[in-house]
Amino acid sequence: MTRYLLDTNIISHLFRNPGGVIDASLRERAGEEIGTSLVVKAEILYGLEKHGALRAARHLERLLDAITVWPIEEPTERCYARLRAETERGGNPLGTNDLWIAAQSVALDAVVVTDDRAFLRVPGLKIENWLRPEGAA
Repeated sequence: MTRYLLDTNIISHLFRNPGGVIDASLRERAGEEIGTSLVVKAEILYGLEKHGALRAARHLERLLDAITVWPIEEPTERCYARLRAETERGGNPLGTNDLWIAAQSVALDAVVVTDDRAFLRVPGLKIENWLRPEGAA
């Protein structure tokens, strides 16, 4: 069974386009383990809070009830430290939240589903892009 960690832009797209390409991809993978990071949930809630979108926040909570939201647990901190050092040494640092999402994905042995090309800078990270299936992120 494959484990998929949905990134912020994928959940946002699903939220804005119910029944679209992300929804179809989720249905195709119904037997797989699909979830997201607590960091992703925080990013989305921040965006809704920033724009005062209370109704949208309730809709998002229902959406997130349908998938697992993984907390940050060991050994994510070790993966974070290693990935941060590697990307900085290589001159390709990531933003803090993206780095935590990548580290959690590695710790969970999950595929990051994203449309964010920044994740391509993380060595060995498993990535799929369900918005543009012809190529990775």
